[in-house]
Amino acid sequence: MGMINSVVHAGGKGTRLRESYAGPKALAPVDGEPLLWYHLQPLIRSGLVSNFVFTLMHDHEVVQGYVDSLAKELGLSTGSIVEPRPLGRAGSVRHGIEEGVIDVDMPNLMSHPDDLIPVNIKDLMEYAEESESRGKHLIIVMAKNTVSPFGIGVTKETGDIVELQYFLEKPELPLIPNHYANTGMKLYMPDAMKAFKEAPLDRKTHAEDYIIPKLVKEGKVAVYLVERWLSVNYASEFDAVNKMGKDKLLEFLGV
Repeated sequence: MGMINSVVHAGGKGTRLRESYAGPKALAPVDGEPLLWYHLQPLIRSGLVSNFVFTLMHDHEVVQGYVDSLAKELGLSTGSIVEPRPLGRAGSVRHGIEEGVIDVDMPNLMSHPDDLIPVNIKDLMEYAEESESRGKHLIIVMAKNTVSPFGIGVTKETGDIVELQYFLEKPELPLIPNHYANTGMKLYMPDAMKAFKEAPLDRKTHAEDYIIPKLVKEGKVAVYLVERWLSVNYASEFDAVNKMGKDKLLEFLGV
């Protein structure tokens, strides 16, 4: 496999971050850099992504301004899709295909700026090439461990009393065997990209609604595993990554 393209869905409002940040989610600042900057680091530093496409909607001028400045600074090839109305992730990709911004003849890595994933792009591409030779057209990146949003108590029963032995606040835990967490990152091979051409444009649609279930039923989906990832959907998660700081986050991302 040669190069791949990247499609980053960067149109979110960031409503659930409002307690800590008011603005487009992609630009939520973490130790001096926006979430989008951190998200892109494994992709940019791999040198294996030929073009970066961003789907935009809320405050799209502001996000576009940041993308333009980053592209100029790093010499990146970029493109943008501004949703004329809420199309959903699948609809925005179809719109980008019809506008000539997304190339369906290339593998496209789709992701979200609020998912910070320590993915080795070279290794992912090699795995995808092997998977494609075995009839797989979509590679979903999943994590072996995930952070529980709840505190976990370990107990023992003493007669009629349930005694707390120890307590873990929002621990990172493995899921049950053969169950993994969706990181939101997916690598669509050209055969899978064609399905986006049929995405409805009269309502919001996502690949999870009909493209992925169909491919799963046909046995065309493989899973690439990473140990863990950080999802930044809520103010508490945003505050947690800010406490980590830039150096620790880059170390987490493996760059």
